[in-house]
Amino acid sequence: MIYVGLNNSLNDPEFRRIQIESSSRCNLSCPGCGRTKWMAAGNKPDIADMDMDHFRALMRPENGITNLTYNLSLSDPVYSGVFMEQLEYLNTLEHRPKINISTNGSGRTERWWLKLAGLLSQKDRVEFAIDGLEDTNHIYRVNSKWDTIILGVRTLRKNWSGRMMWRYVIFEHNYHQVLQAQQLAIELGFDLFRPVVGDGRTPKHMRLISRTWEEIENDLSKV
Repeated sequence: MIYVGLNNSLNDPEFRRIQIESSSRCNLSCPGCGRTKWMAAGNKPDIADMDMDHFRALMRPENGITNLTYNLSLSDPVYSGVFMEQLEYLNTLEHRPKINISTNGSGRTERWWLKLAGLLSQKDRVEFAIDGLEDTNHIYRVNSKWDTIILGVRTLRKNWSGRMMWRYVIFEHNYHQVLQAQQLAIELGFDLFRPVVGDGRTPKHMRLISRTWEEIENDLSKV
């Protein structure tokens, strides 16, 4: 269950973007995730990492890939058994692509984040998908561990100066914390705090009903 996506930008030799999930591994059980629903139906997922030969073939210089995005869709890249090896390979390329990483950031040690910081370049971007604060993030990001997320954020920020973003999905159970989260994002050194309203994958009981996006946006603009 390894997914690779190519978009129409491959027609542009100056911007050739590819999106991958380098494994099928994830420790979380987000209720809106297709993986979680598939498992809830009684299916057993195939746990596997992308074959490194396939990855090297995909990223070979003649393909001219300029942007590589690690998705947070059916897996989380921080749990991949080959994620670091892939980054090490990319760093051997003469024309290394810009790397975008999306993760919840839960469950890794300070040592792991230090290693990641050493493999990233200043043009890369890391997005942390954190949906709430300590008492609410785990409601949607089931099994996530707040302390390890904050450890990862602090360690990465201290040891890497590239672009770091906090994406905050707004649900009924966390809408009241958006302003607090925005302030925490500033304190933690994020370059961007990006709140978004949950989409069609949001379970019905979690959908935002008490506030509109326009009201929340107005509150944020006053800060």
